[in-house]
Amino acid sequence: MSFEYKRADWHFFARWVRNTLVGYLLGFVFIILGSIAGDLIGMPGSDFIIGIGMGAGVGYAQGRIARQWLGTIWPWMWATVIGLGAPLLVEDLIAVAWSEFDSLHSLQLDIAICGLFVGLLQRYILRSHSNRANWWVPVSIAGWTLAAWTASVTFTGEWDAILNLGMILMGGVVLGVVTGGALIWVLRR
Repeated sequence: MSFEYKRADWHFFARWVRNTLVGYLLGFVFIILGSIAGDLIGMPGSDFIIGIGMGAGVGYAQGRIARQWLGTIWPWMWATVIGLGAPLLVEDLIAVAWSEFDSLHSLQLDIAICGLFVGLLQRYILRSHSNRANWWVPVSIAGWTLAAWTASVTFTGEWDAILNLGMILMGGVVLGVVTGGALIWVLRR
């Protein structure tokens, strides 16, 4: 591989990680706004709001980078919003009908399922650009699950608030590193 390809790959990777982190932060803003709206309309604590908020933030930010081969950001963004939102909407509906459901599921499993759906929808977008698009599904599952796991690590002690905030933000970096590295490989012909 030539130096120019490596440099282009590194530049793409760095932009992808940065945009994923920015999208992750934007997702938190959307979640907060969505939670306020949810409280106002009588849907407090909805996981669906978390899914669509994070999906909109990350999907939009990643879509801005994906635009270079897709021509538009919207398919990538909507695949992320739907992939994260739909499974959590189903979970919310099940929890309404079956109150014991809340004690049976875990954040990592929920996000792994969301990662599967995001991966399947984004794979559909990637398949016309790469014959390696099927690999995107396990990458998406791994990226989203590791991001959720990283964000759920908590510390106790003198600096716990700063360390916990750092781990939450690190989830966005982990998601960007896992998916960005794999995306370079998937799109390389």
